[in-house]
Amino acid sequence: MWNKLCFLLLIFWAFPGLLKAQSIQQFTSSYKTGSEIGAKQLNFRFESLGFFRNNEYLGNMVHGSTLPGAYLRPMLSYSPVEGLYLEAGAHFVKYSGKDQLENAVPWFSARYCLTKNWAVIVGNLDQNNEHGLTEHLWEPERIFTDRPESGLQFLYSAEKLKAQTWVSWEQFIQKNDPFQEHFTMGITGEYQLLKTSGVSLQIPFQTLFYHQGGEINSAANGVRPRVQTHANIGTGLEMSFKLGERVKALNLNGYWYGYKAVTSDSNVLPFGKGHAWFLEAGLQTKNSLISVGHWDAFQFIAPKGRQIYQSISEVDPSFNSANRSLISARYYWQKNITPDARVAFHVEAYLVDAPMGALSYSYGFYLLLNADFLLKKF
Repeated sequence: MWNKLCFLLLIFWAFPGLLKAQSIQQFTSSYKTGSEIGAKQLNFRFESLGFFRNNEYLGNMVHGSTLPGAYLRPMLSYSPVEGLYLEAGAHFVKYSGKDQLENAVPWFSARYCLTKNWAVIVGNLDQNNEHGLTEHLWEPERIFTDRPESGLQFLYSAEKLKAQTWVSWEQFIQKNDPFQEHFTMGITGEYQLLKTSGVSLQIPFQTLFYHQGGEINSAANGVRPRVQTHANIGTGLEMSFKLGERVKALNLNGYWYGYKAVTSDSNVLPFGKGHAWFLEAGLQTKNSLISVGHWDAFQFIAPKGRQIYQSISEVDPSFNSANRSLISARYYWQKNITPDARVAFHVEAYLVDAPMGALSYSYGFYLLLNADFLLKKF
């Protein structure tokens, strides 16, 4: 552990720069910030994302999959006074080749700015940049496959510190329901240590809890399901060194992650605790990013994270691999068509259990359109 920490610090001393680069998490973000909201306006807001993602994974750890389709989110938005913003509409997902809609659910969100720095959201949550979670803790495909998050969220924004905490209720229960409640709670943010015209340095922090339990649900056949709570944490260093006009920046990321089964009943998985390291370097231009990374994990589990990084198999539940080593390379390209529309493409390759493992890869294409139409100004 200490050897890796020294190596990480040496990298940052030798190459003073990293930027939180373009990513598919940022691309798919379609939530308005408080600064974009006009007071005393009634708008029709149209959000859509067309996607095609193909995962070709080899080995017995993770299934390959293809996700072609689109999501659509029409809504009315209204701000009766400055600082208060309401949205009401619906969220739909349609996969190509299936007649029925997926995740066709109502959408309601209320945001109130408590102070200059604090805001609270009730209802559907702000998922900009996936709450600042990296894919190791939060699978980016969840925006296509899961229902929109809903619950309670607090956001803090200041010059040096940006942070948020939220709870997303995924399964609500009432008395004597024959199933458990499910919810996810997180605390994430980043602290800016240094920012100049050429260099920036920041520390991210990520904490995620997944809970499955309840006190008022019924017991099937007299046996109450086990209460589970799983926790993930993550931190590291992020730096940015600006280079020039054509190649904008040199990117260097270094993260440490941890996993723990919080309660004794949570030990339903092969491992009760684990950890992982991820080191990444890349170059960023105006519209693209190319990067390489190394993942080294021991008994690491993230219930909401990307499966390819984990030490348990989704293909064969009886199979696990305590030690995981992956070398990754990715290319990401994005272009803004208009202020309301953008297009992106990415391709990723993974050398699993390096250096002699199988080569897996994935690629995707995305077209996003978000637009507001003013209906009335009061």
